[in-house]
Amino acid sequence: MADGVGGHVSGEIASSLAVQSLQRDLSTWKEHELTKSTMETLVGDANQYLREHVKKNPQCEGMGTTLTTIAISSSKAIIGHIGDTRAYLLRNGKLEQITRDHTLVGEQIRLGKLTPDQAKVHPGRHILSRVMGPREFVSIDSFELNLMPGDLIVLLSDGITGLVSDEEIKNVLISNAFNKTASVLVQQANKAGGADNSTAVVIKINEVPLIFPPKFSLERVKALLYGFWRG
Repeated sequence: MADGVGGHVSGEIASSLAVQSLQRDLSTWKEHELTKSTMETLVGDANQYLREHVKKNPQCEGMGTTLTTIAISSSKAIIGHIGDTRAYLLRNGKLEQITRDHTLVGEQIRLGKLTPDQAKVHPGRHILSRVMGPREFVSIDSFELNLMPGDLIVLLSDGITGLVSDEEIKNVLISNAFNKTASVLVQQANKAGGADNSTAVVIKINEVPLIFPPKFSLERVKALLYGFWRG
């Protein structure tokens, strides 16, 4: 999931290019073992793809985007993350944010200079400390997650997480049928004000290890990934 940075020119172009690059490059790794190092390389290549676009289109100088991407293989997920689009894991009724926000207030929380409650109302809470696009090199968080049957992995843009609390997110995931959760999360954000674009992706792990056929069947993909919902 990529979310164009508000206030930057051509944010929607940056997010689209980042997704295109990852889709193209990840497709070449179907027969290979994905690692954290691989993910870091692919995101770095996506950043260069954005930079090349800027060179050809100077009017896009300064464009940026967040990016949170998950590649699932066998019994693990490899996650790459930069920005404030969040990934959550719901396991055995417990919701955990598995990415950290690359924002100025997020860094202040980790340094012990702000509490989470203070951060929610801080005037600089939307200022990103790391983002793809503006700089030639990017530093991402990458990590490996061991999967279990019944896991729900959730990707949410800040249009949702800025308005819907973690407790509300957990309640939506637990209280609704899987194929409705993404749309309900977007509806919750809209009811709370909906000032920003809202995007939700919900992935359900039915079995471990996951074994994909050489050619993806539509039915199998639907069973594993409900898709995304935007509003």
